[in-house]
This record gives sequence, C-alpha cells and structure tokens, in this order.
Amino acid sequence: MCEANSTLSCCSDKVIVQDKVCSNWQLAAAGTQIIYSNNISQTINGTGYVKYETGTAPLTVSFFRTGIVAAIQTIVIPVGGSASFTVARFNTISLTTTAAAQGEFCITVRYSL
Repeated sequence: MCEANSTLSCCSDKVIVQDKVCSNWQLAAAGTQIIYSNNISQTINGTGYVKYETGTAPLTVSFFRTGIVAAIQTIVIPVGGSASFTVARFNTISLTTTAAAQGEFCITVRYSL
C-alpha cells in the first residue's frame, strides 16, 4: 500500500504499453501456424478477433504460455465465422485447421515496462 501525501499522488506510476497488430493469414494446407508471438519475454494480455473468410473445415485458435504444454484457451471458429477474444498471461497464438484456409487476425496487447 502507498503512503498518502498532500498531492494525492501516493503510488509510483506504472508504464503500461499498448500495441495493435492486424494482418491477413493463410494456411495453404492442413496444419498449424503461429500467428502471433511476442518478443518481450514476458506474458501479456490481449484483446482481438480472428476472422475466418475461406476454407472447408473449422479453425482452431489456441493461446499458449511458455512452460505450459496445453493451450490455456482455445476457440473453434466455423467456416465464414469470426470470434473475438480477451486473454490474459499468454505469449503465443496459433491457428490449426485440417484444410487450406485464410482470413484476418487483429490483436491489441497490453503489458507493463
């Protein structure tokens, strides 16, 4: 807990950074592709969406944290669908499908410096 003073500013300021990344994605065949990986060596929080424009099989979006084998969150999107997400404490996002597919990905991440 912070100590009070007469200026009503009792806590040290945290520097919070927010970045936004948007891109089109494409898988030429069945498989898994990492669509986002942070480069700051810490877990982050993010909000965004995945749009699945063309394909013939469902798309699985998985969020991973280093040191944990299983995905910490998974979203399944039908062909032509989209899904939004808010996920905490992850550092990699992958897309998996059983057929060729393409769409759009957008994320806004937040982390402290």
